[in-house]
Amino acid sequence: MIIDTLDNASRYYMLHPSLEQAFDFLEEIEATDFPQEKTVLVEDHLYVNGIVGETKSMEDSIWESHDHNMDIHFMVEGEERVFYGEEDKMQIVKPYNNEKDVTIFEGEGTEHFVPKNGFVLFFPGEIHKSMVHLGSPKKVKKAVVKLRMDW
Repeated sequence: MIIDTLDNASRYYMLHPSLEQAFDFLEEIEATDFPQEKTVLVEDHLYVNGIVGETKSMEDSIWESHDHNMDIHFMVEGEERVFYGEEDKMQIVKPYNNEKDVTIFEGEGTEHFVPKNGFVLFFPGEIHKSMVHLGSPKKVKKAVVKLRMDW
């Protein structure tokens, strides 16, 4: 897991040939013309899901990990709580779904602060939970980049 701001995004370009393109896209997103659908940046391995919705309670949000995709979570408007789960504190409740590249867990984890204009990068296999509200549900606009690492 990496937590940083877009100002430092170039530090991570060496992790994957398409990361620069992913971060360039995030830097251009505005709340006023936010893309609310899947935006494909590079066919077969790089796309962005635009999410417009409400944050959820801790109980209603899910713990998940991905086998093939790196996730980059970027809040465009609003706020959320983000959590990281350690494997030894988790139990699988829905086994790996290859079509969706996701395993669902239950357990406990630790909360991590994401600064304004910040992102969280989760590597394949890292268990995480996001979209958790701070007290009560709030409307958010969030981009989640999906980058296939074994492409």
